[in-house]
Order: sequence, then structure tokens, then C-alpha cells
Amino acid sequence: MQYPAGVCASLNPRRRLSGSSFISGFSLIELIVVMTLMGIIAAVGVPRLMDRNVFNDVSTTDQLRGSLRYAQRIAITRNRDVCVTVTGAGDINFTAAQQSGIGKPCSTTVGQLSDGSPADITQALGNLPTGITFMPTGTFRFTPSGALTNNAGTAIATRTIQVRRSGVNVGTVSIQRDNGYVS
Repeated sequence: MQYPAGVCASLNPRRRLSGSSFISGFSLIELIVVMTLMGIIAAVGVPRLMDRNVFNDVSTTDQLRGSLRYAQRIAITRNRDVCVTVTGAGDINFTAAQQSGIGKPCSTTVGQLSDGSPADITQALGNLPTGITFMPTGTFRFTPSGALTNNAGTAIATRTIQVRRSGVNVGTVSIQRDNGYVS
């Protein structure tokens, strides 16, 4: 069946106007679908980007990992125990034994600035965001070999510290028993 010249051109989405130029573009349905998808992405994505708590939680967990790794390195390089005390109020204190050897009392602040003055590595954690706590509480040690022990110098199981915001776990840091690896 033969169609008149004008009818065939109107059925073709890339119809030829005159010469060799074509009209092309998006249909109304395509534009509506794209706008709908952009609306859904904006509705889901923007609130997540605007919520600073997610960024603060990840940052706090990373800072805790870094501080614990530093405490373990101090124990190895200075050949002394480094004690880590976790309190329920969101505080972690790092102290070192004054004498080398396992099981010696921890009483000195850990850390040293480049000019030789003492610095507490708890400063690395900075001001914690509101509502952050660490669980469980207690004290453990990194030995001069980097291993994890209790205050009496006895090896303990892998230690896990949970970072919590208003009682909800938002991050976890694990410390391996034998080598003190912090992950």
C-alpha cells in the first residue's frame, strides 16, 4: 500500500524537513521518565548527604582505629606496655609504663611532639560528636611485642570496641589478640 508523501514523513520520528537536515529530540514521555527518576534520586540521596551524623560516625571510628594503631606502635618502639582505658562516657585514655617489660604499671601520658614535649594521643580523637560512647568499658594493654593482654599481663581474646550514638552501634573496631592488629 502506498502512502502519500506527507503521511510517511509524519510517522518517522526523525522526519526529514527539507534537504538533508533531520529533526530529532526527546519525546514528552522520555522527559517525564527522566524527571521522575531525578526526583526519586533527590528524595533518597539528599537527606543522606545532609545528615552529618553518618560522616561523624565514620570519622570517629576511623580516628579511634588510628589512635589504637598508634598506641600499639608506641608499645613496640618504646619496648613498654601501653594501657588503653575505655570509659562509658566516650573517653579513651592512653598511658604507658615507665619501665620496659610486661605487666609494669602504666602511669605516663603517651605521645611526643616533634619538639620533644609530651602530647596525649587522646587529642587525636578530638572533640567527639554529641552522643558518642564506646562499649564495652575496661582496660587492656599492648605489650612490647604488640600483642593484647589484660592488666595482669595475661593474653586476652580479640577485643572489639563498639562506637555508639545514643545507644545504637554505628561502628566497630577490632583488635587481634596475638599481634594487636587493629581493624
